[in-house]
Amino acid sequence: DPNDGLADDGSLPPVIHVDTDAELRSTVDDSVITDEMWGIYYKPDFHFGGIQGGASPYKVDTPADEVQIDPYGPSSPEFVASDEFAHMWVSALAHCQRRYEGKMPRYHREPSGGIGCFTADSFPVFDHFRENVAVIADSNHGWKMIGVGHLMADEVLGERQELLEPFRFGRFAKGELHPVSSSPYPWS
Repeated sequence: DPNDGLADDGSLPPVIHVDTDAELRSTVDDSVITDEMWGIYYKPDFHFGGIQGGASPYKVDTPADEVQIDPYGPSSPEFVASDEFAHMWVSALAHCQRRYEGKMPRYHREPSGGIGCFTADSFPVFDHFRENVAVIADSNHGWKMIGVGHLMADEVLGERQELLEPFRFGRFAKGELHPVSSSPYPWS
């Protein structure tokens, strides 16, 4: 129920993003899920009808030239969220906020998720290619890209956007990559 995620005053909260190295215990049986770094993000989603979010990415061990990217997203059984993900994610929600304790039975099991792709500096690319292609390549930051569409639309209409300059594709050839994060969490 998305109402479970509202702030105490009934307002919509921001997307909550938590990274920690605290031990994560199961909300189902109190077993240790991990004693290493983990992270989640979540928010109420009234279009979806629940709490929507994700977790720190896991490494795909399939050799790059063998990865099947089609079909993409939930249509690909290889890269959708597993039962283990559901257990970890609901437990992580309960770790972050007591209101989610005991909610595992309410987890909506349907294919979700998908394979992601990162740029060399893990930052998105916003640019134009050829004569008529505008690209928003999110480098797995999709949920953070809400305002970019408006900026790119203005560019398509001929108004160059200064805010997008650091994210141009040409930064790779020029060696002008974004700084490496000092975060101990490799996904942030």
